[in-house]
Amino acid sequence: MDTEAAYTKAMEIESQGRYGEAAAAYKALVLHAEDPRFFIAYGVCLQHLGHWRESARQLQRGVDLKPHYGEGDARLFLAESLLRSGARKKAVEQWRRVAAMAPEYPSYDAVPDEAKRKLREHAA
Repeated sequence: MDTEAAYTKAMEIESQGRYGEAAAAYKALVLHAEDPRFFIAYGVCLQHLGHWRESARQLQRGVDLKPHYGEGDARLFLAESLLRSGARKKAVEQWRRVAAMAPEYPSYDAVPDEAKRKLREHAA
């Protein structure tokens, strides 16, 4: 199975709420590929399982690989995992970065707006 087909299958499994199986499928992908989508999806799936530190590690790897789209979303996910793993300062740094981003799509202000909301809630 090629990586795109494996990625599609992992997303399908995750959409069915089978997070443990999906996490295993994503883990297999990130062992053999350097596509930021795989690391980001794996990190988000790990959030469903409550594996916050590992989620943050995978999301950071995905962000470091410079995703072509969805960077703001990926950083919001990363901030959530950082916060829940006890790294509040690092989470605030991510929200600040996202809050300063221009919307990625026309009228797509939801991502920077969410970061600003999180900053109001957690940066005080």
